[in-house]
Amino acid sequence: MNYSGVVRILSMLGLFQAAGLVMGGAIALAYGEWPQLAAFAIALLFVSVTAASLLLLTPEPRRSSRARDGLAVVLLWWLLASVSGAMPFMFDAPAGGVLLVWHEAVSCLTTTGHSVLPLAPSEWPVSLLAWRGFLHLSGAVTSLVTAASVFAALNIGGPGVHRTVLFTDPRGSFFDALPRVILAAGLAVGLLTLTLAALLLAAGVPVGLALGDAVSVATTGLVLPERAQMPPLSLLHSLILFAGLVISTIGLAVALEIRAARWRRVLRDPESTTLVVILVTLVGALVLAGAPLFESLGLAISLQSTAGLPLYPPERLGEAPLALLLFAPLVGGAALSTAGGIKLARLALLAARAGEEFARLGFRDSVVVMRYRDRVQKDSAVIGVWVYLVAYLFALASIMLALSLIGMDFEDLAASAVGLLSNTGSLVDLPPASNGGAGALIGGFAMLLGRFEVIALIPAFTPSFWRG
Repeated sequence: MNYSGVVRILSMLGLFQAAGLVMGGAIALAYGEWPQLAAFAIALLFVSVTAASLLLLTPEPRRSSRARDGLAVVLLWWLLASVSGAMPFMFDAPAGGVLLVWHEAVSCLTTTGHSVLPLAPSEWPVSLLAWRGFLHLSGAVTSLVTAASVFAALNIGGPGVHRTVLFTDPRGSFFDALPRVILAAGLAVGLLTLTLAALLLAAGVPVGLALGDAVSVATTGLVLPERAQMPPLSLLHSLILFAGLVISTIGLAVALEIRAARWRRVLRDPESTTLVVILVTLVGALVLAGAPLFESLGLAISLQSTAGLPLYPPERLGEAPLALLLFAPLVGGAALSTAGGIKLARLALLAARAGEEFARLGFRDSVVVMRYRDRVQKDSAVIGVWVYLVAYLFALASIMLALSLIGMDFEDLAASAVGLLSNTGSLVDLPPASNGGAGALIGGFAMLLGRFEVIALIPAFTPSFWRG
């Protein structure tokens, strides 16, 4: 383990978070939110002093960094950022709600968006809403960078579903290849956010709602806590949100193809075609269940993107069959997107393998080649996906068991477990009595587990991973 390199990168990320705390403090000062200003000041002092001190005292690394060091940075950043990110919420939590504010920060960083703070929509300070947005944005960029670099280098998922032209495993230090990935991810999230905000403002959406929705769509989260129960203001509002969620669900890999004007490859991309098939299937099932066509389409893309933004009357979420509600977020979005879930790429690969097996049933001596994105895939790729799927389902069952121990009934705990692991905040409904303790702890760990794509967290529990 390259400890000096890991510490220096974490220190730089800490200074970036300190810049966000300055923004939150400035907004609190502008709106006269004095308790929040004090909380931001305390957090800023703690984060900036700690990060600057470590950066100055840690020597330059003398050895090259590897993918394992990148994974260590990601694991430690999520944990440390969630602790420091919780500090601005400290004066708005009930007494003894340490786990409550930590759960809130984790929910924002993982772009889940579920809020457990006992605040009515009209009681939320503007500075804390802005801080939720900052955490969503930083978490979204980190998720994209992690997928395109760390997961790609570790080949998590077997067939290399996270690989793009943005990252090639460097011969020198692993961290030398990150600036290009960070720039691409930051530009993708930032440009989508600004474009959506401009379109929503032009459509007559109020400023606060437009900014909150723009960040929510770009990060597939819920920045404004009350949005889960608030329908769109107009048809144009819904259409803008729908288009943005489709882009966010498809992700960075397809965006790179669009930038290169390779339109045919976009249309033939397995993640794009899988998304279309799933959406058509979901909409058809919802229509047969009695839901109107346009509301079904909005519900389908909202759940598939794991954003949970209602492009439909909110009561539809409770009327739809539970199996349909859970299937879409379980699958989730593209491998290089901010959406959670198992990922479209893995489902596409398993479907391709199933087609290959059916072909062999008809022609037992035939030679069938399985391809994914124009690359021939070996049996080991499918085995890797099956291992991941088993680990994911085991994690889901474990979370359901843990939630059952705090007194939740089956339907609520099933929806909440899927929502936590797939980072879909609209499905999460933790009992208020558990929010300050076990429920918040279970929920926070489950959200991190989902953002780590389950398997990436396993090395953290092995001593050999942290040894030099």
